[in-house]
Amino acid sequence: MIKVLIGNIPSFEQDLPESDYEKLALVFRGIHAPVEMGSLEERIRVQKITYLAQCYGLDLGYKFSWYIRGPYSKQVTSAGFEIYENNIDLAQVQTTQELDGERLEQFRQFITPYMNDTLCLEIESSAVYLRKKSYSGQPLDQTIGYLLEDLTYGYKNFDEDLVRNVLTELSQANLLTN
Repeated sequence: MIKVLIGNIPSFEQDLPESDYEKLALVFRGIHAPVEMGSLEERIRVQKITYLAQCYGLDLGYKFSWYIRGPYSKQVTSAGFEIYENNIDLAQVQTTQELDGERLEQFRQFITPYMNDTLCLEIESSAVYLRKKSYSGQPLDQTIGYLLEDLTYGYKNFDEDLVRNVLTELSQANLLTN
């Protein structure tokens, strides 16, 4: 296992199993979105949606670590490219794995307004990741200022008003709770 420290955020990478594209296919089929990997923006979108789906309570089992644009998973990249390069039709994917259908529908409703907004997805996923890794166990009202600072001056340089709006929406969706 390789341990990397970025700022004060520990990131862990380990040997990863073969790609498991079925879980990724189930999520994207459930939110009615394609898995596109042709551009950097599309790959970021797949990463962030998958991370947020997992944080929303969908049991995917992907390992994420901090990278330049926020949470990143080699497993998701492998699975996404497997789907994309083999032109796998998400509607035809058959698997013994299941996701909580009600939870998936709730996630679809949450994520739909942001699905094509890579910047917003990056802010959302970064905020949730930082909350879980840097401020876990601390009351949200005591850490929201730190999250705002991390996302506008520390790890990222996002627009403060946009970050405030995203933090409000994440809080309402209970994605910033411990």
